[in-house]
Amino acid sequence: MKPAPIRKSGKRKDSPKENMFREAFLPDRKARKPLLVREKPARSGAGWGTVFLWAVSLSVAVFTVFFSDFHTVRTIDVTGTRDIPADRIESFVRDRLSGKRFRIFPGDNFFLIPAVSLERDLLLEFPKLKNVSVSREFPDRVKIEVSERDRIFLWCLDGPCFLVGDDGRVMDARFSETPENEPFLLRVVDESDRPVGIGEPLLSEKSSDAIILLERNLRESGVVGITLPFRSPSRVSDEVRITTEEGWDLLVSLGIDPGKTIASLRLVLGKEIPADRRSALRYIDLRTENKAFFAYKDWTPPQDETTDPTAPPTASAGADKKTDEKKK
Repeated sequence: MKPAPIRKSGKRKDSPKENMFREAFLPDRKARKPLLVREKPARSGAGWGTVFLWAVSLSVAVFTVFFSDFHTVRTIDVTGTRDIPADRIESFVRDRLSGKRFRIFPGDNFFLIPAVSLERDLLLEFPKLKNVSVSREFPDRVKIEVSERDRIFLWCLDGPCFLVGDDGRVMDARFSETPENEPFLLRVVDESDRPVGIGEPLLSEKSSDAIILLERNLRESGVVGITLPFRSPSRVSDEVRITTEEGWDLLVSLGIDPGKTIASLRLVLGKEIPADRRSALRYIDLRTENKAFFAYKDWTPPQDETTDPTAPPTASAGADKKTDEKKK
């Protein structure tokens, strides 16, 4: 029995004739690219678990920031006060922060302090405050820095009074006329009784500052005692009339520096008017720079002259004295 022929491994090579036949009659078959099949992801609970963990973390963060006692305002520092007690401002702020913000969050939460509205409310509640600054200091401290004005300037008609701001505009004075503010009120009565509207420019900033500075200089100089309120013929006259404790009037122009006005008054009282005649004065007119006009109550003007007490008298009626000295 003959053994089976051993087959050689490997690919059989075609003969040249078979290659010619294949190229002539058989089409060229190109290799097809395998189709890409997207596999569906396996469903598992890993995605929902991540969402749950994020939700829990966010809830804890919100609770810690807005509801936890860790961020509750505990300390309120008030600096810069002079006449207003600091504890009054602190008490007002704590009352303002009580309750709920947006009906949900605690009003005394550190991150929800309404700094801008708190500054506005403090200026309304305490008219003597000139500037207010509210800031926060992490994690539970609120700092309030204030500055006070010398006087609360009120412009009064025949009845109501209006608060005059630093820019000369009129504001509501209902928070000003309180017993605790009474020692700091500076009232000027408008004798023309011309109506005033809220927000309306009443005086220039210079005139407003001059009235406050004039009152302070007269009070601190001790040259003469004065009584309040001041009087003004009208808002456009740019002058005020001040009654002294001795019963006579000072006629002052707001266009003249208050320091010069006080110097002129001191000079005319010291050199021109005897001490025993001061109580007999009717007025001293300081509306002309470096000059002073004065008249006594017992002086009767000639019939051809006006009897208006605001008009400067003639030389025979009283005096017309220059109060500026020649420079050497």
